[in-house]
Amino acid sequence: MKVYKDVFTNDEVCSDSYIQSSPFEMDELKEIAFEVKSNKRAKDSDDFGIADNSEEATNEMGTDVEYVIDIVDSFKLTSTNLDKKEYNTYIKNYMQRMLKYLQEKNPDRVAVFKQQAQTFVKHVLSNFNEFEFYMGESLDMEAGLIYSYYKGEELTPRFVYISDGLIEEKY
Repeated sequence: MKVYKDVFTNDEVCSDSYIQSSPFEMDELKEIAFEVKSNKRAKDSDDFGIADNSEEATNEMGTDVEYVIDIVDSFKLTSTNLDKKEYNTYIKNYMQRMLKYLQEKNPDRVAVFKQQAQTFVKHVLSNFNEFEFYMGESLDMEAGLIYSYYKGEELTPRFVYISDGLIEEKY
Protein backbone atom coordinates (compact mmCIF):
# COMPACT_ATOMS: atom_id res chain seq x y z
CA MET A 1 0.00 0.00 0.00
CA LYS A 2 1.15 3.54 -0.75
CA VAL A 3 0.49 6.47 1.53
CA TYR A 4 0.74 10.02 0.24
CA LYS A 5 2.38 12.57 2.51
CA ASP A 6 2.72 16.32 2.25
CA VAL A 7 6.27 17.19 1.13
CA PHE A 8 6.59 20.00 3.67
CA THR A 9 5.01 18.49 6.80
CA ASN A 10 5.08 14.71 6.26
CA ASP A 11 1.36 14.65 7.15
CA GLU A 12 -0.35 11.56 5.74
CA VAL A 13 -3.21 12.86 3.59
CA CYS A 14 -4.31 10.02 1.28
CA SER A 15 -3.52 6.47 0.16
CA ASP A 16 -3.68 4.40 -2.99
CA SER A 17 -6.73 2.59 -1.64
CA TYR A 18 -8.75 5.37 -3.31
CA ILE A 19 -9.15 5.33 -7.08
CA GLN A 20 -7.51 8.39 -8.61
CA SER A 21 -8.99 10.33 -11.51
CA SER A 22 -8.43 13.65 -13.28
CA PRO A 23 -9.44 16.55 -11.04
CA PHE A 24 -12.74 18.24 -11.90
CA GLU A 25 -12.94 15.92 -14.96
CA MET A 26 -10.26 18.11 -16.55
CA ASP A 27 -7.70 15.84 -18.24
CA GLU A 28 -5.39 18.82 -18.79
CA LEU A 29 -4.79 18.87 -15.01
CA LYS A 30 -3.95 15.18 -14.56
CA GLU A 31 -0.20 15.93 -14.58
CA ILE A 32 -0.48 18.26 -11.59
CA ALA A 33 -3.34 16.92 -9.47
CA PHE A 34 -5.63 13.98 -8.80
CA GLU A 35 -9.08 13.50 -7.36
CA VAL A 36 -10.51 10.76 -5.16
CA LYS A 37 -14.07 9.99 -4.15
CA SER A 38 -14.80 9.71 -0.45
CA ASN A 39 -17.35 7.58 1.37
CA LYS A 40 -19.33 7.87 4.58
CA ARG A 41 -18.81 5.24 7.20
CA ALA A 42 -19.84 4.62 10.77
CA LYS A 43 -17.18 5.82 13.17
CA ASP A 44 -15.83 3.13 15.45
CA SER A 45 -16.95 3.46 19.02
CA ASP A 46 -15.06 2.41 22.13
CA ASP A 47 -18.34 1.59 23.88
CA PHE A 48 -20.28 -1.25 22.33
CA GLY A 49 -22.97 -1.32 25.03
CA ILE A 50 -21.59 -4.42 26.71
CA ALA A 51 -21.79 -2.99 30.23
CA ASP A 52 -25.11 -1.22 29.70
CA ASN A 53 -27.96 -3.74 29.68
CA SER A 54 -30.51 -0.94 29.42
CA GLU A 55 -29.72 -0.63 25.70
CA GLU A 56 -30.83 -4.19 25.13
CA ALA A 57 -33.94 -3.69 27.20
CA THR A 58 -35.04 -0.68 25.14
CA ASN A 59 -33.84 -2.22 21.86
CA GLU A 60 -31.92 0.96 20.98
CA MET A 61 -28.52 -0.49 20.23
CA GLY A 62 -26.68 1.46 17.56
CA THR A 63 -28.94 4.50 17.46
CA ASP A 64 -26.09 6.85 18.36
CA VAL A 65 -23.91 5.93 15.40
CA GLU A 66 -21.81 8.80 14.08
CA TYR A 67 -21.12 8.84 10.35
CA VAL A 68 -17.91 10.44 9.09
CA ILE A 69 -16.20 11.06 5.77
CA ASP A 70 -13.62 8.27 5.54
CA ILE A 71 -10.74 10.39 4.18
CA VAL A 72 -11.23 13.15 6.76
CA ASP A 73 -11.38 10.68 9.63
CA SER A 74 -8.63 8.29 8.50
CA PHE A 75 -6.07 10.99 7.79
CA LYS A 76 -7.11 13.39 10.57
CA LEU A 77 -7.86 16.23 8.16
CA THR A 78 -9.23 19.48 9.54
CA SER A 79 -11.52 21.82 7.66
CA THR A 80 -10.33 25.41 7.42
CA ASN A 81 -12.24 28.51 6.36
CA LEU A 82 -10.65 30.80 3.81
CA ASP A 83 -12.20 33.71 2.00
CA LYS A 84 -11.09 34.46 -1.55
CA LYS A 85 -8.53 37.06 -0.46
CA GLU A 86 -6.97 34.69 2.09
CA TYR A 87 -6.90 31.91 -0.49
CA ASN A 88 -5.16 34.17 -3.01
CA THR A 89 -2.48 35.01 -0.44
CA TYR A 90 -2.12 31.35 0.53
CA ILE A 91 -1.91 30.00 -3.03
CA LYS A 92 0.62 32.62 -4.14
CA ASN A 93 2.94 31.68 -1.26
CA TYR A 94 2.35 27.95 -1.70
CA MET A 95 3.07 28.03 -5.44
CA GLN A 96 6.31 29.94 -4.84
CA ARG A 97 7.29 27.38 -2.22
CA MET A 98 6.41 24.52 -4.59
CA LEU A 99 8.43 26.03 -7.45
CA LYS A 100 11.46 26.36 -5.18
CA TYR A 101 10.98 22.77 -4.02
CA LEU A 102 10.67 21.47 -7.59
CA GLN A 103 13.70 23.44 -8.78
CA GLU A 104 15.75 21.70 -6.09
CA LYS A 105 14.22 18.20 -6.19
CA ASN A 106 12.77 17.73 -9.68
CA PRO A 107 13.68 20.55 -12.11
CA ASP A 108 12.12 18.71 -15.07
CA ARG A 109 8.67 19.23 -13.50
CA VAL A 110 8.91 23.03 -13.19
CA ALA A 111 7.56 23.95 -16.65
CA VAL A 112 4.61 21.54 -16.48
CA PHE A 113 3.83 22.61 -12.93
CA LYS A 114 3.83 26.33 -13.80
CA GLN A 115 1.51 25.83 -16.76
CA GLN A 116 -0.99 23.53 -15.08
CA ALA A 117 -0.92 25.37 -11.75
CA GLN A 118 -2.32 28.47 -13.44
CA THR A 119 -5.21 26.46 -14.91
CA PHE A 120 -5.82 24.76 -11.56
CA VAL A 121 -5.92 28.03 -9.61
CA LYS A 122 -8.17 29.70 -12.20
CA HIS A 123 -10.62 26.81 -11.88
CA VAL A 124 -10.62 27.00 -8.08
CA LEU A 125 -11.11 30.78 -8.09
CA SER A 126 -13.92 30.67 -10.65
CA ASN A 127 -15.73 28.01 -8.57
CA PHE A 128 -14.52 29.21 -5.18
CA ASN A 129 -17.83 28.89 -3.32
CA GLU A 130 -18.09 25.21 -4.22
CA PHE A 131 -14.91 24.28 -2.33
CA GLU A 132 -14.13 23.37 1.23
CA PHE A 133 -10.47 23.34 2.21
CA TYR A 134 -8.71 20.89 4.50
CA MET A 135 -5.32 20.80 6.21
CA GLY A 136 -3.29 17.83 7.33
CA GLU A 137 -2.81 16.80 10.94
CA SER A 138 -0.06 19.37 11.65
CA LEU A 139 -2.43 22.25 10.75
CA ASP A 140 0.43 23.98 8.94
CA MET A 141 -0.92 26.70 6.62
CA GLU A 142 2.31 26.62 4.61
CA ALA A 143 1.66 23.02 3.60
CA GLY A 144 -0.59 21.89 0.78
CA LEU A 145 -4.32 22.34 1.13
CA ILE A 146 -6.68 19.55 0.22
CA TYR A 147 -9.64 20.70 -1.84
CA SER A 148 -13.07 19.11 -1.51
CA TYR A 149 -16.23 19.64 -3.51
CA TYR A 150 -19.46 17.84 -4.28
CA LYS A 151 -19.86 16.56 -7.82
CA GLY A 152 -23.40 16.61 -9.12
CA GLU A 153 -25.83 14.88 -6.79
CA GLU A 154 -23.21 12.82 -4.93
CA LEU A 155 -23.72 12.56 -1.19
CA THR A 156 -20.03 12.58 -0.28
CA PRO A 157 -17.34 15.00 -1.41
CA ARG A 158 -14.46 14.41 -3.74
CA PHE A 159 -10.98 15.40 -2.58
CA VAL A 160 -8.36 16.96 -4.84
CA TYR A 161 -4.61 16.86 -4.17
CA ILE A 162 -1.73 18.63 -5.90
CA SER A 163 0.50 15.70 -6.90
CA ASP A 164 3.83 17.52 -6.81
CA GLY A 165 3.12 18.50 -3.21
CA LEU A 166 3.04 14.86 -2.14
CA ILE A 167 5.56 12.10 -1.64
CA GLU A 168 4.70 8.41 -1.80
CA GLU A 169 5.68 6.05 0.96
CA LYS A 170 5.21 2.30 0.56
CA TYR A 171 4.13 0.20 3.51
